[in-house]
Amino acid sequence: MAPHERRADLIRTALRVFARRPPGDVTPEEIAEEADVSRALVYRYFPNMAELRRAALEQAMSELMSRLAPPEDLPPAEQLRAALRTFVDFADSYAPSYAALLNGGSVISTEETEAQIDRVRDGVRALILERVGVTDPSPLLLLALRCWVSAVETAVMSWLRERQMSRDELADWLLDQLTAMLLAAGGPGEERELLAAHTG
Repeated sequence: MAPHERRADLIRTALRVFARRPPGDVTPEEIAEEADVSRALVYRYFPNMAELRRAALEQAMSELMSRLAPPEDLPPAEQLRAALRTFVDFADSYAPSYAALLNGGSVISTEETEAQIDRVRDGVRALILERVGVTDPSPLLLLALRCWVSAVETAVMSWLRERQMSRDELADWLLDQLTAMLLAAGGPGEERELLAAHTG
């Protein structure tokens, strides 16, 4: 393998392992065994696990953002519903890592990982505004969206632990929460009504 291919393969390997175990518990030896390479080769590309975790997170976040943008020919509410289902599927696929990332005291939660996650949060808010046609959101609307994204993260974590409803029911409930928060946000009524009409 060319060096860039080997590096990419080690990142994909790490993501497979992180889907099964919390990243903070994974050792270079486990990555080497999963990739069927020597431990020395892992260290050649990633001198420590922190660098490999950062690279894997960057790859996962990039994949998530590319998958979150649903087809534009769907009605806006269906676009948001599809994006929610995609996010739930993603979190389910990487459940141990998802929980570790949102746990501020975990070994993998750092200023850098928080910055990466914040970029995804910003991207989600921008995607919602773009798809419903709001170009100049009010501060109250931005606050409502910020709170809703946090609510989604927390609700999905609870769902991963308890699974007391189907993922479609969870997505529908979260969309209802968004509609309710937009209507309660205050600020320009025209803006709220536009968003609520598109998400309800």
